[in-house]
Amino acid sequence: MPISNRSRTRLAATILALALATGGAAGLIGGAAPPAAGTPPSPGAPVSEQTEQVLLFDDFDGTSLDTSLWTPGLHQWGSDNNGVVPENVWLDTVSDGAGGRLSALVTRANGDDYDGSVRGIKATDASYPIGDPRRYTRQDTGVRTGGLVWTNERYGAGRYEVRMKALPYSGGCSCVWNYYNPDDGSDYTEIDIEIPAAGTADRSDWRQWVGFNSYIAPTAAGGTSEDVDVNIDNHDGAFHTYRWDWYDGSGGTARIEFYIDDIHFTTQTLTVPTSPAPLWVGNWAAHWSGSFDYDTQYLYVDWVRISTLPAS
Repeated sequence: MPISNRSRTRLAATILALALATGGAAGLIGGAAPPAAGTPPSPGAPVSEQTEQVLLFDDFDGTSLDTSLWTPGLHQWGSDNNGVVPENVWLDTVSDGAGGRLSALVTRANGDDYDGSVRGIKATDASYPIGDPRRYTRQDTGVRTGGLVWTNERYGAGRYEVRMKALPYSGGCSCVWNYYNPDDGSDYTEIDIEIPAAGTADRSDWRQWVGFNSYIAPTAAGGTSEDVDVNIDNHDGAFHTYRWDWYDGSGGTARIEFYIDDIHFTTQTLTVPTSPAPLWVGNWAAHWSGSFDYDTQYLYVDWVRISTLPAS
């Protein structure tokens, strides 16, 4: 997400693949929690005996966001948007789609018809860190503002799962991603699930396109971007579980496997990051995400889980 104007050029991916090859840069119902984690494996235990360890789990079952785990997002990047603001994030109970109710994280998207009290932001002073109010200038309008949260802690390789109901309309990117980019430019981690995929929002079948991406540098040549027709209506008003399994190569083949509702769609091996990063969840007004001809729409997150994976 932090990369503005996401270049989807396959030439860049081909160049990176050639460089690597030649020795270059090295469905749960009603909001029920996922199955409980097993105990961590003993040192030296065979892989077959190892069980997962849950590093973070939140089902947003409370009256307010748990700020010991999450930061309500204040940030702006890219073009033609007014950022994400904490006023567009809260907890509530919502329909589970099966006649019941569940607790959820609510993130609001404001379109071009919005005339409410929320005001957006522009990033105007990069000398302050992301999320620091001094980095931004409040705007006179709240149009094209989104809402999201990011984890206070950085998490490394493992299984990342988010059960959420995506924005119902175009004109906003429903997204899950991690992101680490130190100021000295010495490292980079980014793995994305973007709904809809960049450049597909003007298609008649935009609802079933998903972007699966990974980056080891904030450039097109440093990333792998796949826009995939998953043949699933991601905007159908139902909760879906979006997941990636990130193997950083420390215990086997470096790769990222992407899933929706436990269906595997793609595996990426060329640009697999290694450094831990915060996880970001919610929506933002990506200029490529479609028409903003609406007042407000909402994304709901039932639960988020990050857990370890056996070595492979």
